[in-house]
Amino acid sequence: MNICKRIKAYWDSLEDIYDRTYFLIVIIGFAVGLLTATVTVFEDIGAWSYIIDYIGSIAILIIGIWTIKTNRKQIGHIALPIVLNCFIMPASFWACGGLHTGTILFFLACLFTVGVLLNGWTMYIVYGICFAVQSVAIWLSYFYPDIVIIKPLSTETAYIVDFNIALLFTSLALLGITSMVYKAYGDERNKNRKLIERLRNLSEKDELSGLYNRRELFIVLEHLYNEDEGQTKYVHLENGILAMIDIDNFKSLNDTYGHLFGDEVLRKTAKVIQSDMNISHAEMAFRYGGEEFICIMNLNQRDEAYQRVDSIRKKIESLEWDGYPGLKVTISGGVVCCADYENFNDALKEVDKLLYKAKETGKNRIIV
Repeated sequence: MNICKRIKAYWDSLEDIYDRTYFLIVIIGFAVGLLTATVTVFEDIGAWSYIIDYIGSIAILIIGIWTIKTNRKQIGHIALPIVLNCFIMPASFWACGGLHTGTILFFLACLFTVGVLLNGWTMYIVYGICFAVQSVAIWLSYFYPDIVIIKPLSTETAYIVDFNIALLFTSLALLGITSMVYKAYGDERNKNRKLIERLRNLSEKDELSGLYNRRELFIVLEHLYNEDEGQTKYVHLENGILAMIDIDNFKSLNDTYGHLFGDEVLRKTAKVIQSDMNISHAEMAFRYGGEEFICIMNLNQRDEAYQRVDSIRKKIESLEWDGYPGLKVTISGGVVCCADYENFNDALKEVDKLLYKAKETGKNRIIV
């Protein structure tokens, strides 16, 4: 595995946005340090200038590796901006020409790292320290120019070139850090959104069947009978049809073919029921408990409701079961109009009576 794959694998393993930002700053800081040192060699403004830049880039890498190896993230997140702002940058500033070069632009990028690595009072304290040190470095180079270890740039053109190179590296560093921080934030936000969606599904849906669970059924029925003004998420009471479906002889199926087969019967039955729901019309299917299911449909006529539920019955009866040729699984059901009852408890009681009437009169039938 080459170094790029190792870096990508480590990046993907980081879950916290601060850890990703830290790793990013280490990589960018090391790369910019090497590039700056190399450019300084060609500018020929003195050996100390590129020696300090090389030492600084290596120091950044060492701090990053130490933090990763020891897993002392809190210390590493504080140490990196302090070393960068209070030691590496002032030394580089003095060695590379002080106010006479574009090195001062790097102060801005380095101070930026404080805000993206730390938070709370720690951020303000570290920022205050770093800003104070950098200010002192700038004022010292102004009042005591002899402390600046430089070979002056030969022409004004050379100064402008150096300043533009510093501007390029600074802007690229800030651009890289900002864009990757936003990407890391976006990745974390998407992951959290998926986690929230998963938790919501776990709270609303039955794990085995994939249908909405009993708890969600009562929430929907409460909204339906309260007729919340302006709501479009649920079926309106006047069009609400409540159907209760039960798998015939389910206990016998479990005892004869095993519980794993029983689970498969529940899953396939639920799939048929769900496929018949018109989601765009707010129709919903629920696992009520055991082998019982409930549908809330958006229909106007009892006859239409009967045909819909009886169509589900026929589809389930026609299902084929691997390893059991000729086996027929059937359902019985009851259907009521929600508007005929004052509350959902009465509607549930009545549809339950119709279901058991279907059971008592031979099963494999729907009664309205």
